[in-house]
Amino acid sequence: MLKKYIGLGLFASVTFQVSYASDILEEVIVSAQKREQSLQDVPVSVLALNSAKLDVLGISDMVSLSSYVPNLTIGEGVVHTNIFMRGVGSGNNQAFEQSVGMYIDSVYMGRGRQYRAPLFDIERVEVLRGPQGTLFGKNTIAGAVNIITASADYGEEFNGKLSLSYEDPKGYGGDLILSGALSDDLSMRFAARVKQSDGFIENKFLNRDEPATEETYIRWTTNWKVSDEIEAQFKYSYADFSRVGAKGYIYEYLSPKDLPVKFPNSNGFALTAYGVVNVFFPELASFAEEEFTAYRDSGLGNDKSSLSLGNKPDGSENNIHNAQLKFSYDGVQHQLVSISAFSAYDYLDGMDADWLPFTFINRDDDQDFQQFSQEFRLLSKNDGPLNYLVGAYFEKQKLEYQRHIGVDFTLGGFYQPLTGSPNRSLMTDITAGAYSPDITARNTDYRLDTQAWAFFTQLSWQLAEQWLLNIGLRYTNEDKDVRAITFLNDSIDGLNTPSSNPVGAAIQGTFFDGWARNFNESRSTDKWLPSMQLQWQVSDQDMLYLSASEGFKSGGFSASDNGRPADAGADNCVSVCTVPNDDFEFDDEEVLALEFGGKHELMDGRLRANWALFRSQYENQQVSVFKGLSFAVSNAAESTIQGLELDLAWQINAAWRMDFSIALLDAQYDSFVDAPCTALQIDRVGAACGLNGENDQSGQTTNYAPDQSASLSLNYQNQLSPEWELFWTANINYSAEYSLDGDNDPVDIQDSYSKVNSRVSLKGLRNGWELSLYGHNLTDEEVAMFKFDVPILGGTHGHTPEPGRTIGLQGAYHF
Repeated sequence: MLKKYIGLGLFASVTFQVSYASDILEEVIVSAQKREQSLQDVPVSVLALNSAKLDVLGISDMVSLSSYVPNLTIGEGVVHTNIFMRGVGSGNNQAFEQSVGMYIDSVYMGRGRQYRAPLFDIERVEVLRGPQGTLFGKNTIAGAVNIITASADYGEEFNGKLSLSYEDPKGYGGDLILSGALSDDLSMRFAARVKQSDGFIENKFLNRDEPATEETYIRWTTNWKVSDEIEAQFKYSYADFSRVGAKGYIYEYLSPKDLPVKFPNSNGFALTAYGVVNVFFPELASFAEEEFTAYRDSGLGNDKSSLSLGNKPDGSENNIHNAQLKFSYDGVQHQLVSISAFSAYDYLDGMDADWLPFTFINRDDDQDFQQFSQEFRLLSKNDGPLNYLVGAYFEKQKLEYQRHIGVDFTLGGFYQPLTGSPNRSLMTDITAGAYSPDITARNTDYRLDTQAWAFFTQLSWQLAEQWLLNIGLRYTNEDKDVRAITFLNDSIDGLNTPSSNPVGAAIQGTFFDGWARNFNESRSTDKWLPSMQLQWQVSDQDMLYLSASEGFKSGGFSASDNGRPADAGADNCVSVCTVPNDDFEFDDEEVLALEFGGKHELMDGRLRANWALFRSQYENQQVSVFKGLSFAVSNAAESTIQGLELDLAWQINAAWRMDFSIALLDAQYDSFVDAPCTALQIDRVGAACGLNGENDQSGQTTNYAPDQSASLSLNYQNQLSPEWELFWTANINYSAEYSLDGDNDPVDIQDSYSKVNSRVSLKGLRNGWELSLYGHNLTDEEVAMFKFDVPILGGTHGHTPEPGRTIGLQGAYHF
């Protein structure tokens, strides 16, 4: 498999700090095994970035972080966030917890929306690649992102930082950090950030840049040394971020010439919507060919000022609260750690789901999430031939969301002038006057309660002077209860009142896969997850390891609000259905992972080389499938993930440093016969497409799995005078092509790309001032985070891109 990668050129990843005291590499400390250890002693593929490197690279969120970590891909869709490691991720469904678990100060944050919080005032970020089922546990079947936020030290003198920045496209922000000790036993830290941007997509229909964003973030940390043995830490953070306007746009529009040839079976809704565009908005086709250009009403209607459908125009409002209380007892023989944590968020999203310059389909999502967790860990002092860690974990979650999807059959008032019909609504003509609403809709109320607990342990046994055996075991039990209610409504009875019209129910079911339902289901899962690592300390500078582990991601209940219930009879659930179909509940996902790697220091400490060969076998892999207006879940039968990761760091001298990283990946479905169909296949076969292997993806590559991803960084730092220091960095992030949609449609492939970033800073060594000029994506690459079929318009595709070229100027004062 790896022969095809021979001859690949330079590759790199920025991993370590920029303040070089000498011409040797500094030691990197990580907590990947719940203990503070040297990176070179940890038998895991880990990439670590500390605060200085995060600041230099301008990494302010999880999406930008993933650009510097090969084999990690994080991208934001309009509603969902996609997090993939080594080609494995959870995809888009609001019921999903992520396959790549995020941990902030040891607290599990498994929801995709939590990945959207800013990265700010961070001590370090550790990216653990591959399953981490024993110590991190919950659902980390693909990997873990371990974030340690900054804290004040005991005895630390009062200090702080104030920074202001301006960016083009128009945006600005400011940071304030205050830190210091109030006494010998008490220290505190306060950090705050505000940021605003007008957006990088030109919406030519509304004549404005989108998405306009605002962001506020604060964190308060208190450390208290209760006694010589006991320490307490309290942290609270709050994030408020909002978006106004489109986050994506149509990038491929099916022309009037191609529509009857490529999609001859388009239904009346599609043909009418295409007709409105082609007659009244023909410029959409040319705008779809332009990068970073949208042409849509964003749910505001054609007067461009007021909402005419749904409750909220295209945008998002988010609030996140995190609080934790940590106690540590540091005894003579043991350390005992207790972490109690509460996490909550709520968001309201409005989505112009038709992506067109007139009112057709609108979607509103309102979600509320709360989580309480408690973890205990008992650790030996790691000073004998046998050391151990034992722990217990408890968690309780509540997820609630309401969704409203509305369809305007007047097509924003364009149906009548388009067709010359005496009737205002397409629905009136379809039903020959039997059913005449202007708008039909469906409302969903979904609640998922989860309770989980686990016991875990890891024993480290020094078999001989050079040999260390780590054995881990985790037992997990998880219970889930769900209530999912959907009712159909229309503008005749009121958009918030259930409708019992049988014609309306038939239309909703046939064309929009929407059904009245009331589901109440439960499931329980328990697993034993073993792991083993054998380490051979070949020399003081070289360590080899071999590891084997099992992991799992619990099943659950799809949050999709479509899909024909099992008891939907001839009445199309006008009387509410109560029996879900097989797509409603999805199974546990399991993995057996093998890894062989090495950690090496060469050239008298100036060169560090860490590598890992891995192979993981997944069963019942959970795959998210886009079905018209929402995402369903299916279990791919089996997939195999294998490859090589290599991280290099070379301290050339006291001023120059180069970092390299590469990931070579072969991620394939071994068997996925009932994969979802592309829009073209659905047009040819019909709504049942996929059930008979029409899009058999066995042997095809999984989503978000480039076979090559790499990064190269070069840093220069030099003291110009006793007062001033110069720093410069430049890096290139590369990715081969990969698929962005569950049906593996060739149209939705992200082409290979290279993004170039740079920063130059002048820092005062005595006066505290710092001035920086930076640029991200200097080559202005259009890189999609998510691609999809536009609802109703079979053959037309949309995507949500990462920002294009950004140039910024930042001034900071350290005191």
